Amino acid sequence: MLRKKLVTAGAFLALLGLSACSNPSSGDTPDGATSGQEAAGGEAVPEIAEMVPAEIRERGTLRIGATSTNMPAQYTDEDGELTGVAIEIYEATARVLDLEADFDVVTFDALQPGVESGRYDLATMGANKERMELFDIISLYQNGFATIAHAGSEDDEVDYKADLCGRSVAVTKGTLVERLISGDINTACVDAGEPEIQVNSYVDNAGVALAVTSEQDEFGVLEIVVALAYADRDPDAVKVVDTDVTLSSGAAIKQGNDELLDAVHAAMLHLVDTGVYEQIMTKYGIADMMLPELPIDLTM
Repeated sequence: MLRKKLVTAGAFLALLGLSACSNPSSGDTPDGATSGQEAAGGEAVPEIAEMVPAEIRERGTLRIGATSTNMPAQYTDEDGELTGVAIEIYEATARVLDLEADFDVVTFDALQPGVESGRYDLATMGANKERMELFDIISLYQNGFATIAHAGSEDDEVDYKADLCGRSVAVTKGTLVERLISGDINTACVDAGEPEIQVNSYVDNAGVALAVTSEQDEFGVLEIVVALAYADRDPDAVKVVDTDVTLSSGAAIKQGNDELLDAVHAAMLHLVDTGVYEQIMTKYGIADMMLPELPIDLTM
């Protein structure tokens, strides 16, 4: 049995409704979700729109950094359209604020410096203490990590926090898990007299999956939903050997932008109050991961 926290692998797959032919790297749409940028609900609310900082109001757009290979949060569908849970929530949020959502699709490692530099007003990131020194993060949903291995691997149970010493591990460049495994987890191996972890970083989730399926790396560590999607698509090549829900993900806004933070948070809470948030989360099969209070700077 896999380690389980809050949800099981089977429950996640049932929620996702993923078929064996789904492709999380190219972004086939989960069952019940429509393709393209057809965000559910959200209309301009004057009293909330008035909270938008003058500079952004004059610009008329909410600038958002996004990725395109992270199903179901943000990914490109089979028609080449950007879609996903976070994309629809941000589009609906922008409408409440009487703004246009302006997405810039980049690799994950470009998101944090993009928000830090002011290029983006916000971007989706996992909430952790390191990031919360730089950003205020409005948590949208629970998240966590899963470890994948080649289906033919003899390893069926692997704790990514304890069992990776001396093993080769694929991670996505610029992610929290890259820093965890390269940092604290690898340090624990060395302190215990064990061999260091061989960490190999790839530009996107597809690169991590390919490294595992080609047996270039023994393991890969991804977000839970992404990992399960790959395993469901090709069970003869990939299996999930660990799941761990330990954090939340959401909209990261550079600290000090209190007006923007308050406006975005108010708009998102309006989506909760009007049922739009639940509608979007349900549409993409992750209603069980909701955080309807939308806490700011939540650690789990």
